[in-house]
Amino acid sequence: MGCWMYESRLYDSRSIAQYVAMCVRDDQILSGTPDPKVYIFRTKKGKYGVKYQV
Repeated sequence: MGCWMYESRLYDSRSIAQYVAMCVRDDQILSGTPDPKVYIFRTKKGKYGVKYQV
């Protein structure tokens, strides 16, 4: 089981966070990760972030 990595930026809109998550997922697939786990989360202040497991 891997550890969680967080993108260093938070985004104002969920759609931008979804785009970043898609790019991270595609990058992991191209790197050979068979089942990438990429999630979008929302902070208490209403911003969105991306986390993924490595």
